[in-house]
Amino acid sequence: MIQIIYGKKGAGKTKKIIESANHASETLKGNVAFLFNSKRYICDLKHQVRFINTEEYGIKGAYLFFGFICGLVASNFDLERIYVDGFLKHMDRPMEELEDLFIRLKSFCEQNRIELILSVSADKDEIPAFMQEFLIN
Repeated sequence: MIQIIYGKKGAGKTKKIIESANHASETLKGNVAFLFNSKRYICDLKHQVRFINTEEYGIKGAYLFFGFICGLVASNFDLERIYVDGFLKHMDRPMEELEDLFIRLKSFCEQNRIELILSVSADKDEIPAFMQEFLIN
């Protein structure tokens, strides 16, 4: 399952996604991972949440991102939920051109019973139609 937390910059997406990751670490049976492109929020997360600074792995682009997610799941069969703050910062193209990535992610998440929670800095009307089914708030 994929979920997208959306809103303009300063709308509270990061706070919401951090709170959700911390809560998930206490309530889920499986492991929780949190991806961001710096170490900025490492101290805001509970130690049970696996923090990954994606900048250290050079993740920039849809296919590198997908491969990294697959590698995370392959290396940890107990991984249940993955949070990605600032999702578009990891991409090499505009979100309008990411339909192929979302098709792959949706299928992968369903096959592996993984929940993928993404934050996207955009208003609802700016988000492409193929991403609309994943929106929450």
